[in-house]
Order: sequence, then C-alpha cells, then structure tokens
Amino acid sequence: MQTISLKSNSPDMIIPLLKNALDREKRILIETLRITREKINNLSKDLGVDVNKLMKGDVVHTEDNDMQLIELEGEIEISRHIEAELKELESVEICK
Repeated sequence: MQTISLKSNSPDMIIPLLKNALDREKRILIETLRITREKINNLSKDLGVDVNKLMKGDVVHTEDNDMQLIELEGEIEISRHIEAELKELESVEICK
C-alpha cells in the first residue's frame, strides 16, 4: 500500500471532511451497485440467460436478443467496475 500526503493549514478540519467525502462516495457506489445488480437480475431472468455463460461467450446472440444481451453484458461490466472502485475506496485509510 502506498501513502499519499496532503498538506493543509487546518488538518483538524480537513480530515473529517475527507472521511465524510469517502463515506458519501462509498454509499453512492453501494447504491449504484445495488441498482446495477437489480438490472442484471431482471435482464437475465427476462432473457433466461445464465450470466456466467454469457460472459464466457456460451450464449448465442440472435437477431431477437442481441441488443438485450449487449445491454446485459454492459451492465455486468459496469458492475465489475463499480465493485473495483468500491474495493479501492474501502482500502483507504486516513492517518493523522
């Protein structure tokens, strides 16, 4: 883990602000992830598709389902990206 330093004239004021900002961002990401997972579940149910098989390329795209499968794949990628961001934020430690 690497250390990032910040300089401030009033660290006693800035540290709580930074902690609050990180907490707020985590809450936003958690809610966004919940919404994205809900979309994934709904789309996969509507299409009758196993998400793991889809991401392995084991689901056939047809003219009828192509756009919905692309949307589902996009939501899955968004979910993975959000999960990675959340993991990074959760690893941040603010030291005095």
